[in-house]
Amino acid sequence: MVYGVIRNAALLDAWIDIAARQPPGKSRSRSLLRLGFYQLGLMDRIPEHAAVNETVQTARRCGLHTQSGFINALMRRFIREKTTFMEQWEDWKRTLPAIAYSHPAWLVEKWEQQWDTNTAATLCQWNQGAASIMARWNPIQGSIESLQDQWNQEGIAFKECLHDWSAPHRLFELKSQKGSPADSESFQQGKYYIQDPSTLLAVHLLDPQPTESILDACAAPGGKTAALSSLMQNQGTLHATDPDPVRLKRLQSNLHRLGIQNVRSGENLTQLGQASKAPSYDGILVDAPCSNTGVMRRRLDVRWRLSTSEIQTCCEQQSALLESTAPWVYPGGRMVYSTCSLEPEENQKQIDTFLQEHSNWTLTTARQLTPLQDGVDGAYAALLHRTQ
Repeated sequence: MVYGVIRNAALLDAWIDIAARQPPGKSRSRSLLRLGFYQLGLMDRIPEHAAVNETVQTARRCGLHTQSGFINALMRRFIREKTTFMEQWEDWKRTLPAIAYSHPAWLVEKWEQQWDTNTAATLCQWNQGAASIMARWNPIQGSIESLQDQWNQEGIAFKECLHDWSAPHRLFELKSQKGSPADSESFQQGKYYIQDPSTLLAVHLLDPQPTESILDACAAPGGKTAALSSLMQNQGTLHATDPDPVRLKRLQSNLHRLGIQNVRSGENLTQLGQASKAPSYDGILVDAPCSNTGVMRRRLDVRWRLSTSEIQTCCEQQSALLESTAPWVYPGGRMVYSTCSLEPEENQKQIDTFLQEHSNWTLTTARQLTPLQDGVDGAYAALLHRTQ
């Protein structure tokens, strides 16, 4: 219910404001009304009387005795006029998608300018859905047959998914399971990693080899690092850095569970013994911090914390990362820049600017994955080569 409220906050607030002559401000009363209206309007397994009673009782337990009657009255009005509220919601899907699908108006307008009105609305609708659970087989910890047998024993239903950029990795959608996949023995044994197919685009473009030296910058929590190691057959030199010590520990824990042995990790390259800026790597993956607009169905907080100024800050960080990382690549080597953003200024415009300022680099290929075209999270990756 909490996730549902976050995902539908703008819609719920619009309903509350219509139902109340004097709508409450940003208060506990509004939070409880959101929970109540969510149950009444967007859930079908809770009886209306139970939703009203529990919401009112919760208000009293929270010390909102004077507000409990107000909450009760608004919820009962919604029940009486539910048909009208629901018809209005259907109309908003066409006329006010920012409210109907609960996205910031400025972001919807931005997407309308980038694509068109229908595409922006359909993207908002995509973000309202629950994301599929996708698993990447980890060949380091056993055969694909042994993993599938274990899934069958654990009662996990699965279906293999194929994408042109994900080979030779084997990916599966976990259709149903008892509890969380992370609680399964096969997960604890490191036989697979939960990973959306879009994250493998950057790994595919970098195409690391077992004899190479590779750097994964901004590597936590380790999904791309593990995929790189898999392609390198757990050989060669693979360095992984992340400036956040908490996230770095998570990366190290994941790599240990997955049985990966060719990775050295640290908060920066100095910790890994790279004292000078001399070229040290055949290939580098720069998975840059970004606005996360490609993964909004997974990260429910993004839509409400994101701002135009934060996107600008991300762009500045991305530019600085490209600038500081590029010198580490051997002449003739390559670098992949990637984000999970849908915004042009974080993607192709970032690469255009970098190439204008660095004549010794060329763009080999670039690709943007979008939910509506590719059926996966949004992602961008560009493969660059250093000529000298």
